[in-house]
Amino acid sequence: MPHTQHLAELARLVRGDTLRLLEAVPEAWLTWAPPGTSNHILWHAGHALWLQDALCIRRLTGTSELPDGWEETFGSNCAPVADRRDWPPRSEVHALLAAQLDRLLERFAADTQGRLAHIGPNTGGGWDLVRGILHGLHDEARHQGEMYLLLKLRRSRSRLPDGT
Repeated sequence: MPHTQHLAELARLVRGDTLRLLEAVPEAWLTWAPPGTSNHILWHAGHALWLQDALCIRRLTGTSELPDGWEETFGSNCAPVADRRDWPPRSEVHALLAAQLDRLLERFAADTQGRLAHIGPNTGGGWDLVRGILHGLHDEARHQGEMYLLLKLRRSRSRLPDGT
């Protein structure tokens, strides 16, 4: 199986898990964060989109495909979530995540120059691009763990007598 097919399958698996997790969260819980934490489920999902844009899309196309303000909201130097009150709706985040996956898969399939085909430490620019893609997918998988833990914490709190 060519490397691009491996990357495509990994992207489908990782992003598919992010999309399913985002769908499973009740709307009211998307921006909930327990005291002492710095991010919520919606931020983690948006950050996954931002990171794959920064590490892959921009390197493949030379331009970002994110909406205005997305980097300030979900990027690595964004303001703390506690300082923000205006978050995009789940439907927008979900649609952007799904569309980005489609674009990644199209780019992987259209890799006619073989930029992604030669994976190894001595292959130059293609290797750096592949490492960026893999880093983004690995980071997204780690953020899924954070999202799942937040969902689990919120579920356990909803079972408390006071319902908080």
